[in-house]
Amino acid sequence: MTVTSPLQVLVPDSVVVASTAAEYDAFAALIREYWGWLRTRYADHPGLMDGIGAHQGLQSELAAVATAYGPPEGKTLLALRNGEVCGGVAYKNLHDGSCEMKRMFVPERFQGHGTGRLLCESLIETASSDGFHLMRLDTGYLNAEATRMYESMGFSPCAPYRDYPADVLPHLRFMEKPLAAG
Repeated sequence: MTVTSPLQVLVPDSVVVASTAAEYDAFAALIREYWGWLRTRYADHPGLMDGIGAHQGLQSELAAVATAYGPPEGKTLLALRNGEVCGGVAYKNLHDGSCEMKRMFVPERFQGHGTGRLLCESLIETASSDGFHLMRLDTGYLNAEATRMYESMGFSPCAPYRDYPADVLPHLRFMEKPLAAG
């Protein structure tokens, strides 16, 4: 007797703009997972991620994700695969014609399909369409795979654009990319 299994149809990722409480809750869950992943990655630097999270107001952000990353202060994008949230990213308005990419994360179980690049491309396009002329970001110095992706998409190193404690700055990389606003 031959047993056959149904073929799983792989549906390409789609990207949606968060607009409902459930979508913002899904983004908050991704941020929590991301922060856990960062704590593991930076385990050789005890307290670093908790210090950065406290400096950034992470707990307040998580309590009001739609306010932090929804209109008018920002925009949140979620990647969906077969109806399941498989990644997310947001931008935050810096109120000088630029915006900051925030909380880009694709959990390891969803990696390897170009989801991070799709989210980044979509966020750049969205921010450009929304009239921003520059996108900035910061990432940890151990996040080499993200840094390589950002560089391949036209981001280049820049001076810190946010105030961080002096002991944190060596652990961060700041980047920016001009946008064709319009």
